[in-house]
Amino acid sequence: MEKPYLCGMKRLFFLLLVPALLALTACQREIPIADIFVDPTSKSLFVGESFELHIEYIPEDATNTDEIEVYSTNENIASYSNGTVTAKNAGTAAITVSCGSSYDQCRIKVYQYALQKGGQAYGIDYANGYASTMGESSIQAVEIFLIHNDPNGSTQNLEFWMRASQFGQDVDFTKDPGDAFVSVFMNNNEDGYTVYMGDDGEPRIKNADWTDSDATLKHGILRVDQGQSNQYKIHVDFKLSNGYSFGTDWEGYVNMKID
Repeated sequence: MEKPYLCGMKRLFFLLLVPALLALTACQREIPIADIFVDPTSKSLFVGESFELHIEYIPEDATNTDEIEVYSTNENIASYSNGTVTAKNAGTAAITVSCGSSYDQCRIKVYQYALQKGGQAYGIDYANGYASTMGESSIQAVEIFLIHNDPNGSTQNLEFWMRASQFGQDVDFTKDPGDAFVSVFMNNNEDGYTVYMGDDGEPRIKNADWTDSDATLKHGILRVDQGQSNQYKIHVDFKLSNGYSFGTDWEGYVNMKID
């Protein structure tokens, strides 16, 4: 028969051991996040658009996921809520995801205006132009480029030339645009068209490499309103018989040079 004081010691031993084992087990179950990632890491949007930002971490069985923090570097440009990023105003921002010393970012670029070209929408990064006085005291004609820069280094371009006397008018390229022209192209004479009026009074369409196109012009309107301090409002809407279309509704500052 076991002595009573030995039974008491065993009970005391187990009473002390069990909490220690539980505490040890709990410590072993705490698995911190070693690294964290976002997908995608960059995104271009137009104002009002949104997308789902995916967050991943290693190890997958990490226990401190409640410590993950997500925030925007500029809430006025792009905001984050419950996994969704929403574009609010034109500009750049980053959605930063962090946990401890681990972090990753999704860089956001938000556009307000689009260049529609061949069924695709490209954000307009900037506008350059040349104003010609033709020997007069005031501007007689302008040539303006609206440009989108792709991350891969290529560009999408919309270019037009028109006389200042045509400002504030819907210049119809199916009727009488005078000597105005409109071009849309990628890089340097790739993937696009130029539209102008031929000497015979009929619209002419050239491919981007300046070969003749088989397409005909179904609709073509160019309107430019000039504001103060090189501010312009530009409307372009062209449709060809082959289904190709291009255009924009853009308003802003043009980096204009006088020649």
